Amino acid sequence: MRVASLVIPPGPGHIRTARLLAASVARQSGFTSEVVEDVRLAVSEACLLHLGLAQPIHVDFDADDDALVVGVGPSALPSVAEPESQLAMTLLRAIVPILELGDDGLRMTWPVGSD
Repeated sequence: MRVASLVIPPGPGHIRTARLLAASVARQSGFTSEVVEDVRLAVSEACLLHLGLAQPIHVDFDADDDALVVGVGPSALPSVAEPESQLAMTLLRAIVPILELGDDGLRMTWPVGSD
């Protein structure tokens, strides 16, 4: 079930809003403070992958009894030539239990009990 949705311009000044919302949603979903921090950091890094794009960033939060799923799009496929993108992807792979990349962006899933 969609619990929150946010659309922000692709600028570094707006990513803080996405981080705050991510932490709030994760906290309200009952995750530990460690997982809340992982969700906050993952949303921040996923948004940073969009900084070179002209399109607004869509951040969608879906939660149910099984998982918290965060989608960040419309597209965030990293460029091999951009070291910052590769660093962000390395970090995301380390802190997100289920990370999916597609043409419509990133889908990050934290199953309940993954803390």
